[in-house]
Amino acid sequence: MARERRGFARLYVGVEAVYKQAEKENTVLVQDVSISGVRFISNEVLDQNIEVAFTLSIPDLPKIITAKGKVIWQRKFSESFCDTGLEFTQIDEDSHQMLLKYIKGALSRVNEHREFVRSNLSAMVTYRLAAAPEVEKRCISIDVSPSGMKVFSRELLKNEDDLDLFFNLPDIDEEIHAKGKVIWTKEKEENFSECGIEFTQINDESIDKINCYVKQTLGIEW
Repeated sequence: MARERRGFARLYVGVEAVYKQAEKENTVLVQDVSISGVRFISNEVLDQNIEVAFTLSIPDLPKIITAKGKVIWQRKFSESFCDTGLEFTQIDEDSHQMLLKYIKGALSRVNEHREFVRSNLSAMVTYRLAAAPEVEKRCISIDVSPSGMKVFSRELLKNEDDLDLFFNLPDIDEEIHAKGKVIWTKEKEENFSECGIEFTQINDESIDKINCYVKQTLGIEW
């Protein structure tokens, strides 16, 4: 089956945002953004077509983006995490123009600095610590590049931890196996941590698959 082509370029941002529904407020991690909506990870199940007020702060933008939107899909990874697609139903002209300028500028920089391109990847990752290879654990990836990945983990991984990693890319049956090292960690709310992992050993075929996935996700040709 051919990969779906989105109508608008989407850009990975990896920043926190807040949505409000009735009297309830929740902070989520935004995976990617376009002029038509956002994709985020949250710890809450939301009904399809439910409407929320949404505020997003991107460091490179002078103002906070404010919009209203509806949930158009949601995928539950575990008891703790949901991947969610939100379509903007109302966004003011200033926010719209800021997003448009930001996305165009960022995609232009992507073409100039290909080696730093990362794409969002919400997938279950199985890992084993080199210090305890008999114990298999799971975490959720946030993004991926040929050089490494970022993950959410219930376990507080430490800098310099060596890992065996196993994960799949969308539409590809063969599992990718890589060895990696934790290069940074950040504790988050809800007893989980965000970690940056650098691949220390990965074969050329897997690198090619990741490169292809990143290009197709961003809709970039080079």
